[in-house]
Amino acid sequence: MQQITILSQYFYPSVASTAQLMTDLAIGFSKRGYTVNVCTGSQSNDTKLELSNQIKINRTVSPIKSRTSILSKISSSIFFILGALIFVIFKQPRNAPLLIASNPPYAGILGICFKLFRNGEYYFLLQDIFPESGVMSGIMQPDSILFNFFSQLIYLTCKYSQNTIVLSSAMQAFLEQKYSNIKFKFQIIENWSIEDIPVCDKQHNKFAKQYNLNETFTVLYSGNMGRLHDIETIVEAARLLRDTSIKFVFIGDGAKTKIIEKAIQNYKLQNILLLPFQPRELISLSLTACDISLVSLIPGSEYIIAPSKLYGMLAAGRGIIAISSPNSYIDQLITNFDCGVNSPPNNALNLANIIRELEHEPLKVKAMGENARQLYENRYRFERALDEYEKLLF
Repeated sequence: MQQITILSQYFYPSVASTAQLMTDLAIGFSKRGYTVNVCTGSQSNDTKLELSNQIKINRTVSPIKSRTSILSKISSSIFFILGALIFVIFKQPRNAPLLIASNPPYAGILGICFKLFRNGEYYFLLQDIFPESGVMSGIMQPDSILFNFFSQLIYLTCKYSQNTIVLSSAMQAFLEQKYSNIKFKFQIIENWSIEDIPVCDKQHNKFAKQYNLNETFTVLYSGNMGRLHDIETIVEAARLLRDTSIKFVFIGDGAKTKIIEKAIQNYKLQNILLLPFQPRELISLSLTACDISLVSLIPGSEYIIAPSKLYGMLAAGRGIIAISSPNSYIDQLITNFDCGVNSPPNNALNLANIIRELEHEPLKVKAMGENARQLYENRYRFERALDEYEKLLF
């Protein structure tokens, strides 16, 4: 029986985006008859996943719980790297494909070690382009020693990989320009919606009724609220619309959650509802408990990351307001398929005007949602991604 190994700091039962995507891949491969070995830093007492579908999970030990602070993330990632290194050197089958997710971004060093010490082959899944993402997040300076060190590490990781998987054409173009001598290494496999969401009317949605959203125009942001997401513009738009009946719902967590909390407190905003990440079994309800959805990126990050929340919104059959630079790949995607509207970053007034206009155009909102669902059906189902991974790895 063929084997595959997945290395990812985050995995089931973590609710992080990477965890859910890697868990999907593990289950998907196991259902196709592969034995799946997983090495992760996510802890769990639940052995249900290990006992089913031929998935074997090795959980590294860490005394530090990863939180949103940079220091805790670095510390927990180091413990994961050390534990995963032992796994790669002593436990990883040499002939099994090794898929390494870039959580942490310097996890590629595990692949280099696997190749040097075991003469094995690995594939690197680059979920955001580091260290550029670190510069944009404000944790390092461009052209610093740290920046140059990590640039070289990512280069070597990509060079010695069988292939480096990226999530969008924009990311591929950026890397091909930066590392032009290994441009043939980069392979695009776009992410997918983690749930095949049954499209439902918001008025009959239990989640919407629970939070009194079923009778008011609702704008939803669901997912990570990280340093590369333009949360500030959304919050300011909510402040501008505070005297309307429009409701803003944020579901998730991240470094910028405090911005939302402070705005609610400082401006006494009653039109913002802030909720934690919801259990996966509620995602179908939470993502359809709105009229329109939001995806946001700070300027320039369109080449660095590809927000996975986009695919869930498409599956939910909801139109999308993207906050991204004009002509970004997200702008082109939603414009070409007529499933949303793009608004430039740092322009809360423009965003507020778009939302106010859409509130009074229910037919347009419905049409964008139907187009979004069709785009999901044609392009972002999990089976499509699993086929592409299988073709690349085996």
